[in-house]
Amino acid sequence: MSDTRGLLDRISAFRQRLDATPQLIPEAIPVDEEPDGDVVAEAEAFRHSVKQIVGAPQVDPAVTLPQFTDRAKGLLATAKQLLDRQRAFTADPLYAGLAGASKADAVVGYHRETVAVLDAVVRLARAFPDSAAEQLKLCDGLDGLLGVVRDRLAVQERALARRRTDAERTDRLAGFLAAVHTHQPADLQTVATLAEELLEDARQGRPIRFVRVPVASVSAYPGGAMVPAPARLVAAHAINVAQVVARVLPYDYEWSGRPLLPVVAALVMDCGMLAVPAHVLAKAKPLTADERRVIEAHPKYGAELLLYCFPSVSGPLAAAIATHHERGDGTGYPNGLRGADVPPLGRLLRAADVYAALSEERPHRPAMDPRAALTEVLLCAEQGQLDRDFAEYLLNLSFYPVGTVVELTDGRVGTVVANHPNRLDPRAPGRPVVAALTTADGSLLPRPEYVDLSAADRGGIVCGLSADRARELLGGRYPDLVS
Repeated sequence: MSDTRGLLDRISAFRQRLDATPQLIPEAIPVDEEPDGDVVAEAEAFRHSVKQIVGAPQVDPAVTLPQFTDRAKGLLATAKQLLDRQRAFTADPLYAGLAGASKADAVVGYHRETVAVLDAVVRLARAFPDSAAEQLKLCDGLDGLLGVVRDRLAVQERALARRRTDAERTDRLAGFLAAVHTHQPADLQTVATLAEELLEDARQGRPIRFVRVPVASVSAYPGGAMVPAPARLVAAHAINVAQVVARVLPYDYEWSGRPLLPVVAALVMDCGMLAVPAHVLAKAKPLTADERRVIEAHPKYGAELLLYCFPSVSGPLAAAIATHHERGDGTGYPNGLRGADVPPLGRLLRAADVYAALSEERPHRPAMDPRAALTEVLLCAEQGQLDRDFAEYLLNLSFYPVGTVVELTDGRVGTVVANHPNRLDPRAPGRPVVAALTTADGSLLPRPEYVDLSAADRGGIVCGLSADRARELLGGRYPDLVS
């Protein structure tokens, strides 16, 4: 956030260079001091001046401002409103957390560019002359800049709102898991409400947003709710699994009519993982035998923990939690169960868990792209480690789910906006509708170009891009598409 504040601070330099120009912001206008008054004083003075221009009570009756046209007054009032929105965005604690993270979110860089445009707006506003004709000329330029700022603020506010939803959901679930782990009062309805939200996202056709949280994370932002690590990491993974489960349930005859229980099971299945030290989960090297035993105990411990805290928990839920790491070939844990000995819900959770885990970045490996993750799941099913039916349900997500950033064979980069579900066509999962956002050389297009690969004779998708690469290529224009 220091870059943003520094950019705003440079506005104050214009006092010295514009002494010979009719000033919009006279020196005599007082500025209320704030903790960072030296940084925001010029912007605050601009706000005070606009209040006078648009008819608010004058701060200092002795000060005489230039005569402004009605259009200039309206534009300057709009500039003040946008400046207020910008200041509120910068002061948002969640934004502060994103700006201070070791790997800055795309919305941070986008926001800094918006501040730069606002800098130009304030510079232009300060240079308004007394002449009505000259004002009208400047109004055209100011109007264009204000339109750019308005659009950019809308984009970054929407992107931050999505980050807020992710953080709020993660904190809610992490708080529940931490309370259960320490035998504190907890309400299972909290999890049920979150499950309903995720199910509604699936019904609305919203894309899966894989939540990414560092192992050591204890809060979403400075001053936010705190939970001990690794509660937020466990909660983020659980939400990712639950999103996958919510989207494949309509294809299962047993659970399609009662989807709440499987999604709740996905959200709480790893509650026993809070007994695993965070440094073990952050380890990039192979685990020791003792560390592996601690991790392999979490399914059974989690089921026992839930039954202890919630005696009314149903048998299928507890059984699913206890067996979601069992494999059909008997090589799973904790009990090495085989085939039908693993309950159906446990097998469903296992398939969704593997897919979500492969799609997440881990300390020992990068995240796989969706096609590679799905291929790995299908291979595991072929080898008997996963239930084949539940693994094949994931084909309905397509090789490239909606929202995936992909590279096309001609070099363009875009995002998947629709798929063509067709179980009879083996090509359908890999040929979605793509909104191309860049040219082959990486330059951003002025507007998306839509390509339906299922109807194209040539071309296709090379791969899904990693989060870092997507942020690098698209974050400057589309921070809401990359996280």
